[in-house]
Amino acid sequence: MVETFDIAENAPFPNNSLPVLYYPGVVKELVHSEDRGQNVQAFLEKNGYSNGWVGGIFKYHHFHSNTHEVLACISGEAKVQLGGPDAEVYPFKTGDVVLLPAGVAHKLIESTDDFQIVGAYPEGKEPDMQTGDEEDYEAMKTRISRLGIPQYDPVEKIQGGVIEYWDKFIIH
Repeated sequence: MVETFDIAENAPFPNNSLPVLYYPGVVKELVHSEDRGQNVQAFLEKNGYSNGWVGGIFKYHHFHSNTHEVLACISGEAKVQLGGPDAEVYPFKTGDVVLLPAGVAHKLIESTDDFQIVGAYPEGKEPDMQTGDEEDYEAMKTRISRLGIPQYDPVEKIQGGVIEYWDKFIIH
C-alpha cells in the first residue's frame, strides 16, 4: 500500500508537484537482524536505488535539486517535517519507506535514540545539498521540474507508487 502527501511550494523550498510516496511498514521483515542496513540497501539496489548510506536525517531543512531520494527506517521512530518551516510533521517508524521527490525539504524534528535510516538514490546519483539559500530560486525550480521520474519504484520496481502516482505528471 502506498500513501501520498502533497507538499506545496514554500519558498525558499521549491518542493515538487510530484507527491511524496509513503510505504508504511514495507521493509519490516528486512530489519530484524544485525545486517538490517545491508539487507535494506540490497533491497533498494535490486529496485534501482543505489549509492546508499546508513545514518540519520539532518536537523535542519534541506533538499536535493538533482535527484529524488528514498529513505527507509531500519530502527527507531522519528517525526520528520516535510516542506520547510511551518509545514506538516509526519511520523516515520521502523519498516517505513518514503520516496522524496527532488526539491522536497525535510528536517528531523525529534527521534528515539535508536532511530536509523538507509538512504539511496535512483540510478545511484550523487545528491547535491541545498538549504534554501540559493541565489536563483527560479532556476532551481526549473532544474527540479526537468528531472523526470525514476525508471523504477523503490519498493515494487516495475509497479508501485512511481508508476501509479508519478508517471501521470510526465508528458510522454
